Amino acid sequence: MEKKTYNHLDLDIYEETLDNGLRIFICPMDRCEAFAKITTLFGSSILEFKPPLKDEYVKIPEGTAHFLEHKMFSKEDGLDIMSIYQKNGAVNNAYTTAHVTSYYFSAPTKFEENLKALLDLVTKPYYTKENVAKEQGIIDQEIKASFDNPEEKAYYTTIFNTFKNLPYRYPVAGYTESIKNITPEMLYDAYNTFYHPSNMILTITGNVNPEKTIEFIKKYYQKLDYKKIPQIVTKEYDEPKEVFKDKEIIYREINHKIIENAYKVYLKDIDLDYYKVRQYIEIYLLIKFGSISKFHKKCFEDKNILSPVSFFMDSVGDYFFIDFSTMVIEEKDIFKQIYDNLNDKKFTKEDFNLILKNALRGIIVMSENVSGVNNSIDFQVREYGNVIYDIYEIYKSLNYEECQKVIEALDFTHNTKTIVTKKNS
Repeated sequence: MEKKTYNHLDLDIYEETLDNGLRIFICPMDRCEAFAKITTLFGSSILEFKPPLKDEYVKIPEGTAHFLEHKMFSKEDGLDIMSIYQKNGAVNNAYTTAHVTSYYFSAPTKFEENLKALLDLVTKPYYTKENVAKEQGIIDQEIKASFDNPEEKAYYTTIFNTFKNLPYRYPVAGYTESIKNITPEMLYDAYNTFYHPSNMILTITGNVNPEKTIEFIKKYYQKLDYKKIPQIVTKEYDEPKEVFKDKEIIYREINHKIIENAYKVYLKDIDLDYYKVRQYIEIYLLIKFGSISKFHKKCFEDKNILSPVSFFMDSVGDYFFIDFSTMVIEEKDIFKQIYDNLNDKKFTKEDFNLILKNALRGIIVMSENVSGVNNSIDFQVREYGNVIYDIYEIYKSLNYEECQKVIEALDFTHNTKTIVTKKNS
């Protein structure tokens, strides 16, 4: 076990990698609760891969990772993980994204019992034709409800039209048609490939003893016979810079218009550390569209705009996906306003320093929160490969001139538009 320190944040992290490959990160914090999360690097955007000891690619239906998340709560011995958490007063949940699937709990007491339940959850798969068929019905209803929601329908349509080949374009839960094709054999192929400890990250923060916790985890996994598996091979895709479709209109019985405007930004032309590039783009978006921006104020003053334009950014292969959304009475020139503001690329040093100060404050605030520290460690390890222990220094080293160069090098032209409106509008 190796002890490291988040510089300037008064946080120590104990790192350990087990013989089976599981990476463990424990950050003791003097708080009343403990928070633990285990993440597998398997999300909805992986649809073709080579399972262990197989030479051919296996193709799984859209929504398999999310389906697998649901089925991990079914156990052959009847073990009810949820009831264990409830009995212990723990809060627990799980989620699937395009990139990962995570399971977590937060509890003030009985940490080891809750941790064992978390490890049992991800190490004891049980899939049968019967329990798969039952889950298909449950998730089918979830998918239908999601697609009936105008905002979610707009978002799914926008992602689909942004990308041409990358499976990121598909909804995390899949489609009604796709989940019907999921079989127990497919789930076992995916589980045996992606739920191996060497493809997982365990992060623990809060009121815990690192030495005792590491020992507990080691003893737990010693009982399990994990064979070393070859490096995971997933299919690679060629993705063009252009979007798949420029515009789409969706008709729903609503009294306003829902607007989505997504940009596909290519990153490989920028010769700078990826972490810094990401921070500079986030700072720029906050300057242009954040709560203290001129554009945000303009949205409040415009009677046509019913909600301020919000944005979401995600990394997708060689691209950043940047999605803007709002609600308006009439479409008018809202897309042009977003485009012009994004492509103006002018901002002052004062603007930059203000957002940077706020970001530094956010890092300090995060360091006081058990779940915030946990999520930060988990994100950094899966996104960048390791915990960024000098995150505070990196932020302080960010500068206006370098940010300008990064933004100038980016092409904010490839975008798709989605409008949800009434049929007779």
